[in-house]
Amino acid sequence: MNNQLHKLDTNKTEYYTPDWVWDCLSKFIPKDMVIWEAFRSEDINSCKSAEYLRELGFNVVNPLVDFFKTTFDDVGADVLISNPPFNLKKEILLRLIELDKPFLLILPNIILNTKYFIELCKKNINIQIIILPKRVDFIKQNGGESKSTFHTLVVTYKFNLNNRLIFC
Repeated sequence: MNNQLHKLDTNKTEYYTPDWVWDCLSKFIPKDMVIWEAFRSEDINSCKSAEYLRELGFNVVNPLVDFFKTTFDDVGADVLISNPPFNLKKEILLRLIELDKPFLLILPNIILNTKYFIELCKKNINIQIIILPKRVDFIKQNGGESKSTFHTLVVTYKFNLNNRLIFC
């Protein structure tokens, strides 16, 4: 992988997930596991999702590391939960499947129409999808709302949910 993949352009990729999304998903997240929130900029205050998940009572680690060169053991985590950069969704998903640890990712629903995701789902019964109750207006780093609201869904792996498709 090239260096460009490892260096996130936070001016383009740093959008925060509104609290209501984490409130909706919190019932699916195991309280007894250490969560790795792997995607943040160099600004320690930039990881609003980690901060809010901690407020909800979860144990969250989010060190500034290169996700593509780091393992769960390296950061002392059991599960990865994040709203990752959408422009790296394929690479992130493939890496997580390779690591074979539980994860929950908020992703654009266009992923359902990609060949790589369809193939991943065919091969992995452990992939489950949570449908959010409405579109998400992601919050830009400077506090303004995103101009391009995404239709999103949540992809989980090894979460042992009751069905492959869950409505939140």
